[in-house]
Amino acid sequence: MAILSICLPPFSPDYSGVSSVLFDLHTVTAMHDASGCTGNYTGYDEPRWYGSQSAIFCSGLREIDAILGDDEKLVKKMIAASKDIHPQLMAMVGSPVPMVIGSDLTGLAVELEERTGIPCLGFDTTGTHYYDCGVSEAQFKILKRFAVPMETVPNTVNILGANPMDFGTGENLAAFKQLLTDAGFTVNLCMSMDYTLEQVKHAACAEINLVVSKSGLRPARFLNERFGIPYLCGLPYGERCAQDYLNTIDEVRRTKVSTILKGQPADQDEILIIGEQVQSNAIRLALEQECGMSNITVGCIFGRDEALALPQDKDLPSERAIREEMKKPCYRTIIADPFMRMVLSEEEQKSFWDCSLYAVSSKLGKGVVPMIGKQFNQWISERR
Repeated sequence: MAILSICLPPFSPDYSGVSSVLFDLHTVTAMHDASGCTGNYTGYDEPRWYGSQSAIFCSGLREIDAILGDDEKLVKKMIAASKDIHPQLMAMVGSPVPMVIGSDLTGLAVELEERTGIPCLGFDTTGTHYYDCGVSEAQFKILKRFAVPMETVPNTVNILGANPMDFGTGENLAAFKQLLTDAGFTVNLCMSMDYTLEQVKHAACAEINLVVSKSGLRPARFLNERFGIPYLCGLPYGERCAQDYLNTIDEVRRTKVSTILKGQPADQDEILIIGEQVQSNAIRLALEQECGMSNITVGCIFGRDEALALPQDKDLPSERAIREEMKKPCYRTIIADPFMRMVLSEEEQKSFWDCSLYAVSSKLGKGVVPMIGKQFNQWISERR
């Protein structure tokens, strides 16, 4: 009961994260469930779904299949789909029922690949973790399987951790890419929005990886260990921060030392930012450098990664934890998804700045706020 939500909706789960990474690839993806989880992903967690041709299917799991453990039925469906679609890749994605009955989707993927000759990946997702775990796992497995050693191409970057649960339909990503292009960089790979398997194979040609969400940290570390590519973790929110960000890219390229942008430690708590950890860090850094604000705390609702956190940052794993943190009298300003307003009572007078996150409010939110470069300055000027 400690994780029961009364006001807030359930946040996007791990199987949606995996599916979002596979969305752009020429793949046959089967979500192993009875259609509820597939509908949850396509209807609420994937803004790109309607009008798309992405081959993401439901396995049609039924009670008798769960009782008898008829995995051969799923394999045969995948083989039939592969003959019709001729994909480059196939994938099996788990949900709560396969978790309960002990389905080994990773093992089934190996068997399916042997029978078809088509690369196949299995993801034993459970629906009990958040989307960032699924995004991280899928990006890692795809890069591990397909990225090959290559000569470094100067001024080439990869973007890692891009996903619609953090970036919606991609307006901030488009502005980010334009900022990089104007600075003379070429984006080789934007994983996992608007990319191809061929670009994944060439991932090792990049001079630097740019991590734009917590889910991109694991694949960035993998590419650093295997190919020696350093990474910069953060986002260029704010006009001054954008120039500093480009300067930091040059420094990381020169020194080969990976860097994480977090902001400054706080003496006390005055401003609370609730959301995805890397984006929240970027907002904090922009508030400090563009507005001269300080004493800013990040509330991590999808898990607190120590590498990305400052000492004052909080892990908020439930609606109760979110409510208790928001109610603290020390916070004068709260920056969060508009759905978080429902957690506060009318008597609690605080300045609340809306900052929609698709993983929280989906299509009912106000849309992802444009924040790259001077867009952040415009957003903040409307609230001060």
